[in-house]
Amino acid sequence: MMKKTHENNYAIYLLTDNLLHIVYKKVPYIDLKAAEIIVKDRMQLQQGRELPVLCDIREVRNINKPARDYLALEGSQWISAIAFLIDPPITDVISSVYLETHPKNVPTRSFTKKSEALAFLGIEETNAE
Repeated sequence: MMKKTHENNYAIYLLTDNLLHIVYKKVPYIDLKAAEIIVKDRMQLQQGRELPVLCDIREVRNINKPARDYLALEGSQWISAIAFLIDPPITDVISSVYLETHPKNVPTRSFTKKSEALAFLGIEETNAE
């Protein structure tokens, strides 16, 4: 099984054969510059392979509108589906705003349980670890 990892100031990436897992770090703020780095690093890791993405945003506290728009539009390339792991109420608000702006061709939902998020992405939990 292939496994690749990458880390920047904003997130930790774990790429396996059938899933990209992104864990956002506890940073005070995500702005457009951060969003551009997050997307660039993800695309370098994926190298054109379309994959489902598990986005753990439970540590995210604030993300501005330009960053949200960038992640929702430019940031949706090569993504077959997105599951957000959230921790209500804070990240619930962030993910619902994202859901309102993202391209509708990428199935997207928010979950509080990792097992449910993986099931939505069609991933067996045993394969994801």
